Amino acid sequence: MMNISRRQFIKYCSIAAGALGLNATDLMKIEKATAATGGLPVLWIAGQACTGCTTSLANSVYYQTIQELLLLGQASNTLELKVHETLMAAMSNEATQQTPAITNAPFALVVEGAITPTNGYCQIGSYAGAGSENMSDVVTALAGHANCAAILAVGTCAAFGGIPAAAGNITGAKGVLAHLGLPYRKKIINIPGCPPNPNWIVGTVAYLLANGLKMPALDSLRRPRTYFGQRICNTCDRFAISKSGGQVGGFLGVSALSPMRVTQPDKIGDPLQNIPGGLCLKKAGCKGSRTKSDCSLRKWNSPGFGQVGVNWCVGAGAPCQGCTQNFFPDGMSPFHYIK
Repeated sequence: MMNISRRQFIKYCSIAAGALGLNATDLMKIEKATAATGGLPVLWIAGQACTGCTTSLANSVYYQTIQELLLLGQASNTLELKVHETLMAAMSNEATQQTPAITNAPFALVVEGAITPTNGYCQIGSYAGAGSENMSDVVTALAGHANCAAILAVGTCAAFGGIPAAAGNITGAKGVLAHLGLPYRKKIINIPGCPPNPNWIVGTVAYLLANGLKMPALDSLRRPRTYFGQRICNTCDRFAISKSGGQVGGFLGVSALSPMRVTQPDKIGDPLQNIPGGLCLKKAGCKGSRTKSDCSLRKWNSPGFGQVGVNWCVGAGAPCQGCTQNFFPDGMSPFHYIK
């Protein structure tokens, strides 16, 4: 693991202040928090997931590379990613046995992936003190620990069940809150997305550190309002033209050679349309009007330090699938259609 110094962390927070919604007072709180001895241990537990959430975090270069992110490091004055089986590779089994020592002080539990009942569908290994290798038992044991300060459900699968909980599944998959129940509600923060933007994850953890583990402002779905406060259409580059009828849609006809031809077939996915003012994709299945997130502002895959992301789903010509909502994917199907 690599460490990030207190000076580097404060520099990172200063640069990221606008994107994270932090003001000067918040930065002072972060500096005070990092001046204390020891960091906030983070236990990252993965269940029914594709590991896309971890991959998204690893792709973060908006602030710094993954090796330099504040979540990594064993030195004092940092957040400490104590357990993450995907990133820790061969050392993960040894790390899980250190759970009792990790939980001796306040810690944050991060859950990636949906949770199944104790039926053998999802076993994640032996965590000391959990009494079982089942994902559901491990999460219950760690979440119920007296020193568990916050529970972050990262990704739509962990937040609401997501794709593993879609119609037809036989595992009984569900999100963290649905699994743990209302007594744990006040400790849970949902950071949905399939996958979530890495900035949402880092920003939420930074807020917790800056405010003495106090919860950020959350909406009714326990999502941080900073990132999920408005509907995608509100800030979409294509919204203005949609009001004047500039939308992709309409059938030309159906044939064996061309089963789906539309009035403007060259406009769907056309790179020339991936600019401000491109055609609205609502009639092609876009769910932006029913989805809350700041994807259109934050975007994805930052090319370098301090730069805004390169693109996002709608910008690339693909209709929004509403992956940050609690009724994804069933309530957002079909993903593509032509009216």
